Amino acid sequence: MEQNNIHPESQAKRPQLLTILCIFTFIGSGMGVLGFFMVSVNYEATMETMRKVYADMPEFSFLLSAPKDFFVISFLLSGFSVVGALLMWKLRKAGFHFYTAAQLIFLVLPMIYFGKETNPILNILMTAIFVYLYARNLKYMH
Repeated sequence: MEQNNIHPESQAKRPQLLTILCIFTFIGSGMGVLGFFMVSVNYEATMETMRKVYADMPEFSFLLSAPKDFFVISFLLSGFSVVGALLMWKLRKAGFHFYTAAQLIFLVLPMIYFGKETNPILNILMTAIFVYLYARNLKYMH
């Protein structure tokens, strides 16, 4: 008779809310990884295009002064968010800490680079909701 070597923790079922949150994070932060990477690699051409596109939109003018390192750091933070979501997908608590740290730094980053030119209210609200909902699922993680 074969012995079952499955660990009890690997049999844990991921809650539906956690699955949905992770999928949203994979999509949102995954797009951030791709977008910020592309801007970082093609910085000069992207900034030239942004100057044309956002010329008539003063609410986005702060982006036109963004240095390349802003986009590189944003790329890395998006990557940490994806890693965090992947770990939480696998029911690892460390993923919550990766994700939360990346998101909190993401909230502060524009203020460091652009000062009061940004309006982070929507970002703060979305981050708070996601971190809260992820935190409610910590009991299912090890």
